[in-house]
Amino acid sequence: MEEIITEWKPKVSVVLPSYNEKENVEEVISRISKSVGGSLHEVIVVDDDSPDGTWKIVNEISKMDKRVKLIHRTKEKGLASALDDGVRAASGNVVVWLDCDLGLPPEDIPRLVSKLDKYDVAIGSRYAKGGRDLRPIWRSLLSVGLNWYSSLLLGWQVRDYTSGFVATRKEVLNYVRWQRNGFGEYFAEFAHQCFRKGFAVTEVGYKFRDRAGGKSKTDGLVRLLSLGWQYGVKILELKFNIKPKILPEHTKPVLSKSKLIN
Repeated sequence: MEEIITEWKPKVSVVLPSYNEKENVEEVISRISKSVGGSLHEVIVVDDDSPDGTWKIVNEISKMDKRVKLIHRTKEKGLASALDDGVRAASGNVVVWLDCDLGLPPEDIPRLVSKLDKYDVAIGSRYAKGGRDLRPIWRSLLSVGLNWYSSLLLGWQVRDYTSGFVATRKEVLNYVRWQRNGFGEYFAEFAHQCFRKGFAVTEVGYKFRDRAGGKSKTDGLVRLLSLGWQYGVKILELKFNIKPKILPEHTKPVLSKSKLIN
C-alpha cells in the first residue's frame, strides 16, 4: 500500500494581551499581518478595559479586518488570565502569543512557527543562539539572574523561563494550563509543564528591546522586587510540586462583536 503523506499547514492565531497600549496596538497588529502573511488565521487582542481606550482602537480595526478579534474584559484583570482567555478562544492549529509593546519582534513569529514541523513548542529566547537582551544593563542582568535561578531548580532544558514569546501547536494547550492569577511567572509554569508532559520543546533566539511607546507595567524598584518575589515563589512551587489551588472551570471567552460599546 502506498504511504500517503499530508503536508501540515499552519493556521496561526496570535494572542495579544493589552492594557493601555494605544500607542502600540495598531502597529503591532500591522506588523503581525505583514510578517505572518497568508498563514495568519486571526489576531485576538485581550484587553483589560484599558482607560486609554486601546480596546476602542482594536474594535475599529476589527471592522476593517475580520481576522482581528477583541476580548474586552471588564470584570477580571491580569496578564496570566488574559492569556489563558486568549489561547482558549483561539481557533487556529498554531497559537502564538507576545506582548503588545513591540519589545518582542513580530517579524520573528514565522521563525518560531517554522519549528513546529519538528517540535510541539517553540520558545523565543534571549539566551539561545542569536538571542540578545538589548534593554539597559541592570534590567538584563536581573533577568539573567532570575533565569539562572529558574534553570538551576527546574532544569537547563529551558534557558528563558520568563520569555513570554512562544508558538505552540494548539493541541498542547489541551494538556497544559497555568494559574490565572499573577503576572509573567505563568510562563515558567507553562514551559515546565510542557517538559513534564513530554512535549518536544525548542528555543529560538531573538533580540529583546525596550517597549516602543507607553508606560511599562514593571517600572519602579518596588514593582520589580514584588514581581521578583512572585517569580521566586512560583519556581519553588514548581520545583517541589506544591499543589496550587484548583483551577476554576473554564468556559470559552466570548469574542466582542464589532459594534462599538460606549
